[in-house]
Amino acid sequence: MSDFNQADVPQSGETIAIISTNHGQMKLRLFPEIVGPAAKNFIELAMQGKYDGAPFHRVIKDFMIQGGDFTNKNGTGGHAAEGENSTIGDVYDSRLRHIKGALSWAKTSAPNSIGSQFFIVHAENGTHFLDHPSDGHSHEGYTVFGQLYEGFGVLDSIACVKTDGRDRPKEDVVIESIVIEMLD
Repeated sequence: MSDFNQADVPQSGETIAIISTNHGQMKLRLFPEIVGPAAKNFIELAMQGKYDGAPFHRVIKDFMIQGGDFTNKNGTGGHAAEGENSTIGDVYDSRLRHIKGALSWAKTSAPNSIGSQFFIVHAENGTHFLDHPSDGHSHEGYTVFGQLYEGFGVLDSIACVKTDGRDRPKEDVVIESIVIEMLD
């Protein structure tokens, strides 16, 4: 993987996620071989059907769209794949950055606070201030575990919806399903 490029289209044998929304479909390449448990948590949650019907509850044009709260559906809930009240810790790799279309875990400022909420970067030039610092402080920065490769128009459509003063869409933006596949 010395010539690894996060923005490359997935190759045969790689894991992808197909996120169907009421705005259309997005396809993302996942990186379980690089950030193991971080990608596996998303894969397991998706395979459990947890994301079906969950909204993108926070939308900030030119920054990111955030969703994945399947319990409270407002950004205050969710949990990791192991069950209620479970969380996971950060995993990072210097090859994974917050470029446009990066799929990353949302979390609180507490260590090991990743549950089910994720975001997809919308900023054209990325949001590199969210990257982990190179000095290895794992509590700083956010864990990238996937990359959008098809459906940038859908990302743009969601990012441009009208929102209220708290960045909540005025009309629901819903994840209808997330299907995990291995490319042939």
